[in-house]
Amino acid sequence: MVGPALSSSSRQGREGQGYDVHSFAIDWEAQQAYCPQGHRSVKWTPRHSPEGHTVIRIRFDKATCDACAKRPACTSSSKYPRQLTVKPQALHEAIEAAHARQATAAFKEQYALRAGVESTISQGARRFELRRSRYIGLARTHMQQTINAIAMNVMRLVQWLRGKPAGEHKRKAGHFARLAPAALATGNLAYGGTH
Repeated sequence: MVGPALSSSSRQGREGQGYDVHSFAIDWEAQQAYCPQGHRSVKWTPRHSPEGHTVIRIRFDKATCDACAKRPACTSSSKYPRQLTVKPQALHEAIEAAHARQATAAFKEQYALRAGVESTISQGARRFELRRSRYIGLARTHMQQTINAIAMNVMRLVQWLRGKPAGEHKRKAGHFARLAPAALATGNLAYGGTH
């Protein structure tokens, strides 16, 4: 499968500002982490996440964090020092490699190919109910999926014969748009509010 690795769930990772987990250097053998300012962690605790996965909780020294000029970029807590939660070494390094790979032009080119597949899946789910089987049993479900695939191909062939490019179809108006067709037609409806 080709897809981007999940980004950091920390505030710093979500906002793209400050020091997220990727900014820290981890010495796996010494069981220590180093912050971007060069300060060393003081606690390394293996734990389990709420989902039951093994994680490592890394904590830095409170006095060091309190005195650090870069504290606002590191943590929003006024009481506690910076803490990191990382996956075990093999998983952490695989995620770091995936993040480095997805920044390359080769990955972006390969991932762009997925757009055609995504539109096919979207069309199948919206128009042909691919997510729901009308039948019980593998053989009948397979038959339904085969018929759906044939119908999608016939529909695309008809559009092609009519001279309509793939993906050029009128979208069904949403619930809100159906409530205010005149306002949408004249452009008098402000986004997020009304006039």
